[in-house]
Amino acid sequence: MTSPIRLGLIGAGTFARKAHVPSLKNLPDQFEIVAVYSRTSESAAAVAAMLPHPVDLYTDAGMLLARADVEAVDIVLPIPMLVDAVRQALAAGKHVISEKPIAPTCAEAEALIDFYKGYTNQLWMVAENWRYEDAFLAAGEAIRRGEIGRPLYCDWSLILPVMPGAPGHRTLWRRTGDFPGGFLIDGGVHHAAGLRAVLGEIESVNAITAAHRPDLPPADTLIAALHFTNGAVGSYSVTYAARSGLADAALHVIGEEGSLRISAETLTIWREKGETTQSFPLHLSVERELAAFAESIRNGVAHRNPPQEALRDLAVIEAMLRSAETGTRQKVAEVTR
Repeated sequence: MTSPIRLGLIGAGTFARKAHVPSLKNLPDQFEIVAVYSRTSESAAAVAAMLPHPVDLYTDAGMLLARADVEAVDIVLPIPMLVDAVRQALAAGKHVISEKPIAPTCAEAEALIDFYKGYTNQLWMVAENWRYEDAFLAAGEAIRRGEIGRPLYCDWSLILPVMPGAPGHRTLWRRTGDFPGGFLIDGGVHHAAGLRAVLGEIESVNAITAAHRPDLPPADTLIAALHFTNGAVGSYSVTYAARSGLADAALHVIGEEGSLRISAETLTIWREKGETTQSFPLHLSVERELAAFAESIRNGVAHRNPPQEALRDLAVIEAMLRSAETGTRQKVAEVTR
């Protein structure tokens, strides 16, 4: 039997502890965490305490990357640190899975993809877990099968409050304004991935933004009109600024012959003859993308998260931010080279 991939975890923050470490522990045949890096020894030790066996701890990522026995790394770092970390890991000869977004900007992402072309024997996967969300995948398949006819329209309104004291608010790097878009990009690339999984590519956008709270720079609210390449149109709106007890976070798609309602747990398909609902387990998508990473390393199996897909997600949100800044409709393809 093939031995587990010896993995170094680079980053020991909230999402590493909440999602990556539990998922890796559920994949003992695929991964063995042998080393953990964090900027502080306390955070590294907190992750080590979650593991079933001793690991080596580092506050110098270069020392971890210098280890010949570390085959791959899982990079779960703040957005402003991702590009340099991925470059260093690739240059050290490691397979890499790095958290989303691929980079703070499309220009940096494209430069990083160009850099990756020099490391063809290594795998680099960008960890967009929404491409492994069952409800969104099933909705996309249903549309391609023609279950609601030609898609015409979608709407998605999300209220995702980041209130003082919440985990996202406690991570200071998210509130410094050190990367464009702030929470609008941090969360928005997930939503772009979900929209693209269901309805395909977004051709152009018109958007406005608002900054209601100074602790969520540079803006915390966005509304966008969407124009898909398949002819469908729609709306996407999100705010991180306030709570609501009345929010419905489902994505709705209207077609010529029916409609879909998609949430994290369910897919409901309505047609004149009636409706059906499928239910899906929660909190498995990070584990699935990590399993796909292992399968791709060991067996060359194709996965859903190449860097180019992550670039397209980022390009959608960057086009929205440019549209809001310029007051003009922006073509998504023009955001990138």
